[in-house]
Amino acid sequence: MSVSSNNENPEGARPSETGMSTARGEAQPGSAAARQSLPPLFWIMAAVAAAALVVAGVLAFNLGSHSLQGRDPNAALGQLEGKTPDELQAELDRIVEEGMFNISIASYVEFREGTAEGEVRIENVPSNHYLMQVEVVRDDTGESVYRTGMIEPNHHIQRARLDADLDVGSYPCTAVFYAFESDTEEPVGQAAAKMTIVVAG
Repeated sequence: MSVSSNNENPEGARPSETGMSTARGEAQPGSAAARQSLPPLFWIMAAVAAAALVVAGVLAFNLGSHSLQGRDPNAALGQLEGKTPDELQAELDRIVEEGMFNISIASYVEFREGTAEGEVRIENVPSNHYLMQVEVVRDDTGESVYRTGMIEPNHHIQRARLDADLDVGSYPCTAVFYAFESDTEEPVGQAAAKMTIVVAG
């Protein structure tokens, strides 16, 4: 969505010049008559200019926020590093039929400790036409232990930290993939893949 704001004043309509010159022609500067004789056009133009500045500032803030809304700062451009042809094919074989949405994540992720990074290998492959967000939940409790921001096509997250500090152990989990329209960020569907998180300790 593109919104623009035009703050240019029309030629000859600058309040600071037009209004004050009229006042000086009717009374001496500094008198009560001079202060009260400003034409209505001056106040109208001043109000319009102030409103335009406020609207332009709000739109600029909102549009700037929306353009970066929710994008995952860990997502790097391109496909995952070190993928063998077999791994590439195996990951691309997992396809959500609706909209041909490919999902890709490591089926086994080991973390040295609960707060350490692990190689999650999440990828939104170039052939996808949708933004992607991934949430990993524990199968035993339903607790969300990791959630990405929006990942654009042809971007990946190689390594990341969990959102929950898990104790040492093995955790069967489900990675839920949410697909969103690229231009509107409206949800269009979801898919899931089983995985295991291991905290080695």
